Amino acid sequence: MNHPFQNGATPWKHWAAWACMAWLAGCAAPSSPSSSPAAASAPSPIAKVAGSVDISRQALAAKDGWAAAEGGTRGGADAAPEHVFDVRNRNELVAALERAGQQPKIVRIHGTIDLSVDDANRPLGEADYRDPAFDFAAFVKAYDPATWGKKPPEGPLEEARKRSSSNQAKRVVVRVPSNTSLIGVGAHAHIIHGMLLLDKVDNVIVRNIHFADAYDYFPEWDPKDNAHGEWNSEYDTVSLRGATHVWVDHCTFSDGNRPDPTAQVALGRRMQHHDGLLDITQQSNYVTVSYNHFKDHDKTNLVGSSDSQKLDEGKLKVSFHHNLWENTKERSPRVRYGQVHLYNNLYVADTSAVYPHGYSIGVGFNSRIYAQNNVWETQGGVLDTRLTRLWKGSTFFDQGSLHNGRAVDLLAGLRAANPGASVAGDVGWLPVLHGPLEPASEVSRSVRAQAG
Repeated sequence: MNHPFQNGATPWKHWAAWACMAWLAGCAAPSSPSSSPAAASAPSPIAKVAGSVDISRQALAAKDGWAAAEGGTRGGADAAPEHVFDVRNRNELVAALERAGQQPKIVRIHGTIDLSVDDANRPLGEADYRDPAFDFAAFVKAYDPATWGKKPPEGPLEEARKRSSSNQAKRVVVRVPSNTSLIGVGAHAHIIHGMLLLDKVDNVIVRNIHFADAYDYFPEWDPKDNAHGEWNSEYDTVSLRGATHVWVDHCTFSDGNRPDPTAQVALGRRMQHHDGLLDITQQSNYVTVSYNHFKDHDKTNLVGSSDSQKLDEGKLKVSFHHNLWENTKERSPRVRYGQVHLYNNLYVADTSAVYPHGYSIGVGFNSRIYAQNNVWETQGGVLDTRLTRLWKGSTFFDQGSLHNGRAVDLLAGLRAANPGASVAGDVGWLPVLHGPLEPASEVSRSVRAQAG
C-alpha cells in the first residue's frame, strides 16, 4: 500500500499542470546542464519548456555558484518513486523527511504547513509551551538592570524561561536530512512559525517556498549585548549549520504579520522575536542562494557566527545572485571568514520603512567578499557610505555597483566611512563558478521579474 502522502497520491496530470503554472509564475529553474560550454555557464532563472519540466528532479546547473563545486548539488533528484512525497501538514512533513533516511528523497510542499501545531494540527502558542514556573512579569522585575545589573540572568526564573524555550524548540524546529529536495508546489506553498534546520548535512535543495514568522515566544535577555542590553531570539526560518552543498532558490522569506518593531518594550529595549531569515554558519560550505526575496526583516543573512570561530577559515563559500532584499535593516549579508560572491542582486531600501535601512553588506572579520553588478534603489537619503559597514574586515572587492541609477564605488565608500581602517581591494580569490553576469542596468528588471 502506498503511504498516504507518497507520489501516488497526486496524479501525474496534476503535477504536469502545476509545472506549467510554476513556469508561468517564474519559479522553475534551468534544465540539467549539458556538455556544451554555453549551457554549462548559463545562469538558472527559468526552464523554458512549459508543462514538461519536473523541477523537483532538477539538480543545480554546472557553474551555478559555490554549490556547484566539488561534485555539485543534486538534492533528491535521484529519488526512487517510493521516496517522493506530497505533504500538507507538519506531521506529514516530519514523517516524509524521516521515512527515507539518508537516501535521496523529494518532498513536495502543498499549501501552508504550520510548524507550531500539535499532532492534530491544532495551533500552539505561548501558553502551550510556557513552563509552569515561568512568569514574564516576574522575569522583567527580577532582571531589571537597575537592580540586577549587567550580569547574565540566572536563577529559577531564567531556568524556567530556558525550559519554556526548549519546549517550543522541540516542536517548531524541523531537521532536514542529507540528499533532500524540498519543493513548493504552485505559487502558495508556505512553511510558517518554525525553523528548518540543516545541521551537518550534505546535498540539499530548497525551492519555491514562502517562509514566514519563525516567532520565538521566549527570547533571551543579554544585558551585555550593546550598551543597554538586547533581547535575542532563537529561530531562523532556515538555518545552515555545518551544512554542505545546499541550493536555496526562488523562495520568499519574511517576519509575516508580527514584525519586531511592533513588539513590546521590556527592560528598556524593544523585544526581538525573530532571528535571521537564512543564516549560514558553523563551517557550512558550498552554498548557492539564488532568486530569493528577503523582505521586512532586521538581521537578515548571517554568514559566519563569530569572530572566534576559527574553524570557519577556508569554509563558508557562498554565492548570492539575483536575490531581492526589500526593506531589510541589515545583514544582507553580514560575512565573517567566507569567500562570498555577491552578484546581480537588487536592494530596495527606505529609511522610513518599518525596518529602516541600516546597512546592506557587512564586511566582517577575515571575510573575502567579491561583489559585482549589484543595484540599490533607495529612498529617504540613504548615503553611499551606508550601503556597506565594516565589522573588523580588511579586504573587499566591488565592481559595477549602481545606487539610484548612478555608478557607486562601494570600496571607496567603505574607506570613507572608516578613515582609520585599512581595507584592501584584493580579496585573494577570483570567482569562476557563475554564469554570464548581467549588466547592472538590467538587474532591477530581471530580479523583480523572477525573485521569490
